[in-house]
Amino acid sequence: MLDRMKQDIFREVGNIGAAHAATALSTLLNQPVEIEVPSADLQSFSTIIDRVGGAEAYTAGALLRFSGDIKACLLFLMPLEDAEKLVAQLIQQPFQFFSDNHALGVSAWEEIGNILIGAYARSISDWLNLSVHVTVPASAFDMVGAILEVALLESTKFGNMAVYIDTRLTSSGNDLNGHLLLLPEEGAFTSVFERLGVDIDG
Repeated sequence: MLDRMKQDIFREVGNIGAAHAATALSTLLNQPVEIEVPSADLQSFSTIIDRVGGAEAYTAGALLRFSGDIKACLLFLMPLEDAEKLVAQLIQQPFQFFSDNHALGVSAWEEIGNILIGAYARSISDWLNLSVHVTVPASAFDMVGAILEVALLESTKFGNMAVYIDTRLTSSGNDLNGHLLLLPEEGAFTSVFERLGVDIDG
């Protein structure tokens, strides 16, 4: 668990990213989008899996990697049915993954995922004044447990822990749940907390 100050830091980063993402998604969808970040904390994968709906719950994901001043992976997860609602708004027709128009929905989700995860990546680098390089986001549609297993392999073993930023979206009358995970390399946040004047041993 992070102490209150560190929780507030990551919640603020999440709020800044949410504001950027909401603006960009509103433009993409031609609909008002509101995004809020109720909480942020360091959580175990087992806790995160429970909060996302269980290891066998299907989810849409977007993953990118940082390098530079901070090395980490950033993973955004959304329950499949919620992702389908966003995709349906973008393509302006009813949609379900793994149906006849699955490829169209994957392309639409990739646009949405790029905007969402890119906004959070920029908020981390800009607000904390870090020099970072990011990969092109990769998308996945699978059970929560399988996606988290891949994400853990992509990171460099910070243990089965991630900074979990709860994310809630409202668009076109739909209340949607998102889950943003930041998986740092061991020691990756030392420079971040030092830059902010936070006692990293506290």
